[in-house]
Amino acid sequence: MLEKLSKEELMNLNNARILYYDFFNGFFVFELLDDRVEIFQKQLAILKNAPLGEEVEADFLLLENEISCNGIVNIKDEFSRLFALPFGEKQVGSHLSHFYENCIGGNSLLQIKALIKKSDIRINSKDFKETEEHLGFLFGFMRYLIETNNEELAKEVFLYANKAFLGLVSEIKERRDSKYYLALARILESFLKFEGEVYA
Repeated sequence: MLEKLSKEELMNLNNARILYYDFFNGFFVFELLDDRVEIFQKQLAILKNAPLGEEVEADFLLLENEISCNGIVNIKDEFSRLFALPFGEKQVGSHLSHFYENCIGGNSLLQIKALIKKSDIRINSKDFKETEEHLGFLFGFMRYLIETNNEELAKEVFLYANKAFLGLVSEIKERRDSKYYLALARILESFLKFEGEVYA
């Protein structure tokens, strides 16, 4: 798909993809949530005007309304319930190995580290407590690869991680207590369909 676009169309497409990946990076990395309220408001104002499908219009509005009325507090609480707390319903996975090997720190971590070594990105363990296989990190990594025009590596990473991204969507949808992350899962699902066409 990318090779058929004009230079301007490609630039516009990549800017939209960068925005989406940054959006997901912010919501799926807990350490980023507190500092991104204003960024989320700006991103939602842009994204709600051009959703990838009518089915997610209400999801953008739900997130926008929640952040403007209550800030990030309820979203952080839901994040903790879904991804961090071991009691209650089944914890939602956020690592490649969870989806590919039913563990954390498996062979998937080694494979993604090998892909990341092809770039100049490294994890700052002071600020980020997860490993390279964390899906929130991979959203940010994809943003960086597109920003730096490293489409070959971006395609490789996307094709490797996409099944886990879709697994994340599925596990969030299974949780009856998800509201804000259910909205994010539906938005992510529509974006992944679009990205799949980009890399087809």
